[in-house]
Formats: sequence, structure tokens, C-alpha cells
Amino acid sequence: MVDDRMDPNPIPAPALADDGGTPALFNEVTFHIVESPELSHEGAREVARMLIENGAMESRPLETGTVTQLDLQEITHIISSTIDFPDYSEVEGLMIPVVKPEWVDFSIQKNRIAHVRPYTPDPRFFLCGIIATIAELPVGDKEAICGGIIAMGGQYGSNLTKFTTHIVALNMDNEKCRQAVAKRMSVKIVLPHWFDDCLKLGRRIDEAPYLLPNPEIERVANFEPMPLPKGPDLAYSHAHDGGAMALDPPSPERSSSVFERKKIRLGEDLELSPRLKSVIATVIVQMKGEVVDKVEDADIYVGQFRDGDEYVEASRVGIHVGSLTWLYWICAHGRWTSPLAKLLHYPLVRGGLPGMEKFVSVTVLWQIVTLLIKELMQKITVSNYGGDARLYLENLIEACGAKFTKSMKTENTHLITARSHSEKCQAAREWNIDMVNHLWLEESYAKWEIQSVTNPRYTHFPARTNLMEVVGQTPMDVRALEQFYRKDDDDLMSMDEEGAGYTTNGKRPKSTPRVRAVNKRTSLNDTSTPSRWSNDELSGPSPSISGSGRKAKEQAVARLHQQIMPDVMQYEREQKRKGGILGGGRARRSKSPVDERTRKRTVSMGVDSTDEDSKAGVKKQKKRPRPTVSLLMTAYGDWVHQPHREEADRRALADLGIQCVNDPATCTHLAAPHIVRTEKFCCALAGAPIIVSTEWPKACLKEERIVDTGPYLLRDSDGEKRLSMNLSQSLERARKNKGQLLQGQIIYVTPGVHGGFETYRKIVGANGGVCLLFRGPAKRATNLPDSDTLVLLSGDDATDKKLWNSFLKMARAKEKEAVVYKADWLLDLAMTQKVEWAEKYEFPSN
Repeated sequence: MVDDRMDPNPIPAPALADDGGTPALFNEVTFHIVESPELSHEGAREVARMLIENGAMESRPLETGTVTQLDLQEITHIISSTIDFPDYSEVEGLMIPVVKPEWVDFSIQKNRIAHVRPYTPDPRFFLCGIIATIAELPVGDKEAICGGIIAMGGQYGSNLTKFTTHIVALNMDNEKCRQAVAKRMSVKIVLPHWFDDCLKLGRRIDEAPYLLPNPEIERVANFEPMPLPKGPDLAYSHAHDGGAMALDPPSPERSSSVFERKKIRLGEDLELSPRLKSVIATVIVQMKGEVVDKVEDADIYVGQFRDGDEYVEASRVGIHVGSLTWLYWICAHGRWTSPLAKLLHYPLVRGGLPGMEKFVSVTVLWQIVTLLIKELMQKITVSNYGGDARLYLENLIEACGAKFTKSMKTENTHLITARSHSEKCQAAREWNIDMVNHLWLEESYAKWEIQSVTNPRYTHFPARTNLMEVVGQTPMDVRALEQFYRKDDDDLMSMDEEGAGYTTNGKRPKSTPRVRAVNKRTSLNDTSTPSRWSNDELSGPSPSISGSGRKAKEQAVARLHQQIMPDVMQYEREQKRKGGILGGGRARRSKSPVDERTRKRTVSMGVDSTDEDSKAGVKKQKKRPRPTVSLLMTAYGDWVHQPHREEADRRALADLGIQCVNDPATCTHLAAPHIVRTEKFCCALAGAPIIVSTEWPKACLKEERIVDTGPYLLRDSDGEKRLSMNLSQSLERARKNKGQLLQGQIIYVTPGVHGGFETYRKIVGANGGVCLLFRGPAKRATNLPDSDTLVLLSGDDATDKKLWNSFLKMARAKEKEAVVYKADWLLDLAMTQKVEWAEKYEFPSN
């Protein structure tokens, strides 16, 4: 984590807070606090004091050798003002709530645990922290605004309270506005247009032009000039004149220890001069870090491009990968930031984004194969941006492979503007040049796919607003990055002068100190078990990563890959062999890179394959057998904590005829360390697969064959007792149900239910039912089943509870029975494969 400092004399937690034996407010909370510039050490200790005085416990990091670990078996909440800390991805994967300190204040004031979503620091929920009420708007507008506020992390209340931050109104002539003015409440009264513009852009813009009374958007014409806003701090978020490498790194604060226990590899592709490399190394040491010579020894890799052996190894191992600009940013600010948080903090791509380049050239030693593409280079200019924001966009345009022009001419292809009014904007309309906001450029780069200029998000320009204020908020798309290091074997294969195979699953020495989240009940090499039901597949399929272009270009690219590149790659392999193209000699007598890579894959699951090293001669690569097993893995700690091993293990299993799948509906076998209520487990159980422990795939790899599942069938008496189920009986029922346990049943889900609507939709669908998001009565679709009993799965926060009456009223109108249940009802149903209508699932107030 960012900072693990603890007070030497922690505040003792009271056992019970009040008389009569009533549990304290936070008696079930075990927390960890992440310190940051927004949450200082003093502020963090004050929050800790408030939590502990109300019954919470503070989790202390575990010390295992040289590795500091967070006890995720114990932690229930993480208090942080940002998600920009090293272990956030692991925390998110285990669905441990990360909340702002305001969550603690609000819970104590209300004397009840507040819902976590309105207090998330995740910037994707850009309306987080807003508590809005609506004054005399039409019903349709009111419902639309409320839905948007809730979806983007805000809260809605029907009454004006001291917690209200915004009143949405068309004018001041209403009771709520008069009351707010009379009481001099610290609340902003805004036009509904503000929410509309925020939701269209997916960003939170300044409220000032929308504030009542006398809003600027109603009294000043949109074409009137306006000063540039201050804009975000984008220093060291882009390269400077001559590039970041032309400058020495900024001097860090003496007290900075941001790289403490971190080992950093400066990539060869940086091509640093000896002097500059020495200066950077000195700065890293001043910040308590260490510079190493090999990626396999590093926690951080700093490189210039998304290619090369070092980049691929670092990415596949799962260490942090950033650019020199990112390193300079950390030196300047003296605190950690993820290299994925800002687009130019991650290494660039040689040649730019497909579709923006004029031509592609491939160089093979002395031979150059050039593919000319009959398409004009994209020429992009910028308007209504200034300062670092403009420099940032200029750098981003060039990183995409397009050409930036200061002035605009008829040959320009795009105008990126923060407002729809300027001389360039007028010329763009007359010359039929595409005019978009900066979101088009940022998201094209982040997703590595040219976005459509017809998307309304990219052509929306709010009145009297300069979008420069929200520049630089788009992070990298992690899935889009996988194309640069998760490639086929032939693409990843690299041979040195001695003919040795390149290792794709670099192994980290155990002595490398890292702050790492693990489960307390297991060692570093054992399977980790989340303490709560977790969703290990919340996200959808990876986005398409194909560049757009014209037909001629597509045909040329296809010819390059199908005809030219195979010869080029073969030439490179032959040239790198000892003895050159004609003399194979030593390379032919040694192990093939395929055999070496296969051996290392097998080792990755703990299997010792050293015996194979003594086999002489070159093995002919066996044709991969047709898959006979479709294996779904869930809660497998070796992959959670060592993600670089996943692909190696998947491929090694595929060589045996075991295909690892992600879709529970297609699996024949389910592997888990024990019984867990993950989304995958709940969905797969409906199909009655063979359920084995995670030791079964390990045994298959060890024996190099598909072994009998009998000795490895999952047996977990503790889990069965904990979840009040019997796995054998559940499987027997699942065989009889045939995935139709909920056939003809509609399950409604409120927006605030824990885990998110999509999780429950998949579980309901796996069991043959229909799942609908409930925000209030709506027109019924004609193809829905006619359930005898209507079920609403709800969270326990106030926003969800307000939907209960609407749901029950809807049921009465349909003359149906209705129940409002906790989400545990569906999870227990999926795990036991039987429907139980019981009061234990009802809310106390229901």
C-alpha cells in the first residue's frame, strides 16, 4: 500500500459501544487506511480514532520475510481518498469496498453504516459526493436525472436536508430554493442542464455557468468569448521540447520514500546517456529505491516503447510498467501514481495508431520491406486549449502517429476543440473538417482503436463551458494493452546468439520486497481464499482492437501479414542462429525454443521437468490435441497473486487437451480451492459440472496427462457448514433442474445491491430466469414470463429502500404476491439449487 505507518500506541477498540449489549456501529469492520496527499498521516489517524472508538478494528500488515502483505482475509473496508495505490487491482478483484473518509463521518452522524457506493474514490463514478434533491420538475425529467445521479455514484433525496449538496431546479420560484436561501444553506442550485451535460460527456464539469439565479448559459450568448479555465495540473504528464529524456529528473523532496523497497529497471530502449542514467539512478536512490540490471529482479520497469523482450517480460510478469515521463512525474510530486492513470505515463507504440499513419515500414537487418498505404496522414489541429493542456494534446496526437499542425488548412482531417466557437471552428464547418472534443483523441489512444467521430460524446460542447477543465482524466484501457504482450508463440519467441529460448513467464526471486495483498490463511505459494463471496468476472469481453482504415489499406495490411511477414520472421530466425542462415550447427543440436518454453510452462504450476532437459536432439512440436475437457477456474490464488503464470498454465493444460474457459455455461469441469460463492461458481453449478479441487490441474500437468478426477473431487465440509449446503445434493438437484430452476420467474434487482446488477443477471440467467434492473414502475415488455411471485433483491441503503413501495404497489396492481429479499436469497438458491421462501432473507423493516 501507499503508507503502512502505524501509531506505536493504537487506540484500544471497545467490545460493545452502548448499554444493553448492543454491538457498536462498526463492530464488524476491520479497516486499513491508505495515506495520500488528500489524506495526510494526521487525518488518517483521526479517521482511525473515530472508527476504533465506534467498535472497528485496524488491520496491521503481515510481515513474511522481506515481503509486506495486507491481510485481505481480515480486511473488510479500505479507507482512501484515491484508488491510485499499488494494490488497488487486487482489492477490487476481491470486492473489498474502498471508501472515502466521509463515509465514516456520515455513518457516525446517521448512527448506521452508510452505503459504500456514494463514497467511492473511483473517478468513474464522477458524481460521487453529490447529494441532490429536485424541485418541481416534470416526472419524466426527474426520473431520468435521479437514475443518472445514482448510476454515477451520487445520491438523491426527496427532501432538502443539511446533507444536500445540490438542488436541481428551473428557477428560484419553489419552496426548496426559498428555504435554502432563507437558511443560507451551503447548497448549489443548478439547472437540470448541468446533469444532462455531465452525463453526456461522462465527466463532471464546473457548475458555475448553470447556477441559479441568473445562470450564465441563459444570459450570455454561447459565441461570446470566455477566458481559458485554469485546467488540471498536467506538468510531467507529457514530454517537453526535445522529449522527457532531454531533461534531468526533478529533484525530489528529501523526505520522499515513494520507491522504498522498490527495484527499478531502466529499459535499454530509453537509450540514456551514461550521465543522465547516473543522475536518474541517484534520484531513485534518494527516494529509497534501487536500480537493477534485469527485469526479472525488478518491481518496476521504465521503458519508451511497447515492444522488445524487456517490455513483454515485465508486462507478463505483472510488475508496474511506465514511461520516463511517469518516473519524472513521481520525482516532481514525491508520491505514487499508477502509470495507467495518465495516457502518456505508459510506454508509446512505434509507428502510432493504425489508421493515422501514412505508411508502414518493416526493417529486417539489411533488408527493408516497405508497405505503402494509400491514405493521407491524419493532420490534426487544436483550438481553445492552452498551457500544459495544449502541450499534452500535441504530444498525444503525435503519439497516435498523426501529424499536429499549429494552423488549420483545408488538408487538415480533424479539429480538436474545447468549445464549438472560434475561427478554426467556423473554418472546420465550412471546409467539412471533423470537429470533436479531446475525449475522441484520448479514448482512441486509450483503447488503441480509432473511435467514431459521430459518437455524440465526442461532438458535445456544453454552453459557456471550456472542456479544457477535464483534459487528462482518461486512463489507459488495461485490456487494450494486452495485444502488445499477449501474442501467439511465434510472435513471442525470441532467440539470443546462443539459440536459447526466451522465457515468457519471468520468475521473481522470493527476496524481492513488495507490498502485496495476500490471504492470511495461506502461504505465498498456496491458494488464497477471499473472505467474502467475490466476483472474479465482473467485466465483459475485451474490446475490439482493430484499427479503422480504408479498403485499400486493409488489403495491403492483409498482404503484409499473410505473405511478407512470414518470410521476414523466418529470415530473422535463420539469421539469429549460430552459424548464420546456412549453418545451423549448434542451434540444431540444442533444445528448440518450443521445448524450452513448454518446460518452463510446466514448471510454473510447481512441476519439476528437469528430466526433460537431458533429452538429446530436437523434439518435433506435437500437434495440440482436441480439447476433451472445458475447465473453469475460480478463486485460484496462484493466478490471483501471480497473474503472469495464468497464460503459461493455460497453454500447458491445452497441450494436454484441457481447455480453460471463462464462460460457466460451457465448462465440463469446475476447479476451486474450496466452496466459494463467486459468480463463476454460482453460475457453473447450475450446469452440474464435475467439481474438483485446484490440485487436479496441477496433477494433470505433473503427470502430463488427464488424470482421474475421483481422488480430486472437491470436498469441503467447513464450507458446506458455513453455507448450510451439501455439494453432492446440490449437484444432484442441478442435474434434475437442467439449468431451469428459475424458469418462468422474474427477479428484479435494485441499482444499489452489493456486487452490481450484472452479477445477479448472470446468476439468474444461468438458472433459467429473467433478471431486470428495477428503478421504478415501467412499461412491461411483452415477451417476459408471468411470474406468480415477484421478487426484488435490494441493498439496505436509503435509496434502494425508497423503491420498495413502488415495487409492492406494482405487484398489487398486477395482483401478484411480492417479496423484498436480501441478495443472499439468490446466492443461496444458486448454491443449493433449490428455492427457499424464508423470512431470514427479509429486511427487518420489510
